[in-house]
Amino acid sequence: MSPRRDILVRAARGRCPRCDAALPPSPPWDIPPRCPGCGLVLRREGGFFLGALVWNYGLVAFGALPLLLAAVALGLLAPRQAGWLALGACLVLPWLLHRLAWRLWLGTYYACLPDQLGRGPTDD
Repeated sequence: MSPRRDILVRAARGRCPRCDAALPPSPPWDIPPRCPGCGLVLRREGGFFLGALVWNYGLVAFGALPLLLAAVALGLLAPRQAGWLALGACLVLPWLLHRLAWRLWLGTYYACLPDQLGRGPTDD
């Protein structure tokens, strides 16, 4: 695999994009502030979370909701049922997918800017 792909795969699997150390378990709505292996800052300031927000929105809007539309089109769900399920999905799924979205965002960020992985642990 290419180095950029390695970075993305490591992050998506819940490992540090720099050193491949396993990130400690945390609640689904939170991520650890630093990598326990190399000290890479994972929770950065200044709007860094917006990338995770975009991933989260994409996973819900282009992953879960089209499945409900397909179920309505195939006659498996009534439109009203699909509407209630969509509302529930929009309220619950972002919370449940936050950690995955954050990992995907870290992988995307460092795969696009791999030179920033070589910096020290305290760089923001």
